[in-house]
Amino acid sequence: MLFAVLAAVVMSGYVDDSVCGNCHEDRARTYAHVGMARSFTRPRAEVLIEDFEAPPFFHARSGQYFEMRRRGDVLVFRRYQLAADGAPIHVFEQQVDWILGSGNHARTYLYRTPGGELYQLPLSWYTQIGEWRMAPGYDRADHDGVVRRVRHECMFCHNAYPAVAGQALSYWRPQQFPAELPQGIGCQRCHGPGAQHAATRTRETIINPARLGTRLRNDICYECHMQPSVILAGLRRPGRDIYSFRPGQPLAEYSAPLDIEEDGQSPSERFEINHHPYRLEQSRCFTESEGRLSCLTCHDPHRKVTDAAHYRSACMSCHAQAHRASEDCTSCHMQKRRTQDVVHVVMTDHWIRRNPGGPELLAAREEREPSIRSVSAGDPLSRAVALVRATGGAHLPSAQALEAEVMARRPAEVEPWLDLASAQLRQRNWPSLEQTTKEILRRDPKQELALEWAAIARAALSGNRDVAIRALVALSRPEAAFNAGLLLAANGQSAEAIAQYERALTMRPNFAVAWFRLGEARGECGDRAGAIDAFRRALEIDPSLERARSSIVQALRATGNAAEAERYLTVASGR
Repeated sequence: MLFAVLAAVVMSGYVDDSVCGNCHEDRARTYAHVGMARSFTRPRAEVLIEDFEAPPFFHARSGQYFEMRRRGDVLVFRRYQLAADGAPIHVFEQQVDWILGSGNHARTYLYRTPGGELYQLPLSWYTQIGEWRMAPGYDRADHDGVVRRVRHECMFCHNAYPAVAGQALSYWRPQQFPAELPQGIGCQRCHGPGAQHAATRTRETIINPARLGTRLRNDICYECHMQPSVILAGLRRPGRDIYSFRPGQPLAEYSAPLDIEEDGQSPSERFEINHHPYRLEQSRCFTESEGRLSCLTCHDPHRKVTDAAHYRSACMSCHAQAHRASEDCTSCHMQKRRTQDVVHVVMTDHWIRRNPGGPELLAAREEREPSIRSVSAGDPLSRAVALVRATGGAHLPSAQALEAEVMARRPAEVEPWLDLASAQLRQRNWPSLEQTTKEILRRDPKQELALEWAAIARAALSGNRDVAIRALVALSRPEAAFNAGLLLAANGQSAEAIAQYERALTMRPNFAVAWFRLGEARGECGDRAGAIDAFRRALEIDPSLERARSSIVQALRATGNAAEAERYLTVASGR
């Protein structure tokens, strides 16, 4: 498997990043201590920094307990609630496959399903406070639990490129990853594919960012660090594969510019964890430098710098007569500040100001959901796509705006049509969905999402489930198998529905609603014990699934197990 991964990397122009160290040994040695090099890793003993003996963390808002334990060379995540008798219930255990984050500020933990999907676990380690807390975006009663998908947009910035086939789709490509992935951001993210350079050892075959012009040099850093809002994923140009950006190319040809305005907060005070150049570009130092001030002015990407004199020397290059030239400029003019999206972390604010603030910048803050007042983008279609993705298609005016743009432009690329179809699916607008999927299939007759959504639309419009079932059974996505199961169950074909639910769960064992429907189908077939097992598994994955709770209580009572049924009715939940 590993050989196949490396072969795919070489074929795309990349080599394993360890090859770079054969000639650049000193750079490789110092770079290993930089946060980017430690951005993604297996949970190996030598990289672990967490307190695995800490007591379970209790999250009052969801009434759930979380813990991370080390069992030899394996990390195991455990989440549970307590029933009224004080014993654990809804116990979910999962081995950790990957650690995301260098640990300089925080770490998050991922696991992989048999179908190749990656999911985030809700517990994070916060290095600055030395404690386990809820991961960013989880400090709420209705958090995503153990089923928050890790998308390719996440991997794009948190790791080196994985060995996956290039696709014209970006946002709508299958969210699957190889079993083996790179471990950390390597040399080639900034220097470009290195296969030819490793073979010829010539300067012309590799990118040196220092020799690029101002805009192209900054674009290499900005591909990941210029993120105005965590709520809006980076928007790639239609037709661009998500892993297609190469150093030396204009970033504007790869991604559309985006920015937002939030309710109740001026743009100048928005401060997220990934706001380094976003804040820097608001600085007078930046605007008056005419391109001379950049990320590389202060940061050496090849080594970890902690000496205040290094940063002071950068300031002195313009401010030689500074009023306190012998002191640390950054501690006063680039103060650390608590971020609004990762509230247990403080980061250096890169907006250089005479008087940035005082102790209030570090004050504790509650996690809150951003409320977007407006979105600006490079063009109306990009803006409409961004809004639909941010709302999942649930916001009808955004869906209507996207439909107007797509129908007016009728783009040749499939991706904007898929965004429109997803909004129509969410709105249950079956006639429009049927027409949109026809447009997609004219452009790509084998597009699986369009085939799946077209089958759902036809079944809803005609009432004839059989044709849709045949189409869905032939598709490979777990959602297609699940929807085939729903239609079979609606036809009274419970045994056949069981087979489709089980097919979906083979690919995605954390598919809570599929477990619930499997329980229903098993009950219809007289398998009451199997139904109880499925309902129990659904609640272990998603304790908020009230339909599963009601069903397991009824099934337990029917089997004479009233005491166990009562435990499920008296879970000590904060919801």
